Amino acid sequence: MFQNISVFSQESNYELIKKELTKEQNELLEKEQEILKANREAFKASLTKEQLLILEDKNLSKDEIKNRLMATFSKEQKNMVRNQQMRLQMTRETFRKSLTNEQRKMLKERIDKIRNARDRGELKDGPRNRNSDGRNIRNRGN
Repeated sequence: MFQNISVFSQESNYELIKKELTKEQNELLEKEQEILKANREAFKASLTKEQLLILEDKNLSKDEIKNRLMATFSKEQKNMVRNQQMRLQMTRETFRKSLTNEQRKMLKERIDKIRNARDRGELKDGPRNRNSDGRNIRNRGN
């Protein structure tokens, strides 16, 4: 139940931000979302059975999964990942250049508000704990 509330909250923040964008900016974002989704699906389709087993292994941490998976990538898969990262960077840069000063200010205020929200950083197992250095530690489910 609480998960739906947080997703709804994220969606409403996104919709509020989208309302402040121009038609061209919204079209750029929508077009890029479609391309990224298609690329993601193509990448998923390229995964071998062994790679899928690595992804499904519940005994591995996210970092271990990432490292093991990347070690098994073919040249084609590495190129797909690299092209996706470059496309994201280009899209971000294009979007940033299209923003007016007022839009930048509005986005900064909304992002700061989201970052400073009271329940940010809460996990399903409760709030984060601090280690001896005073840094936050995530509660691990596995």
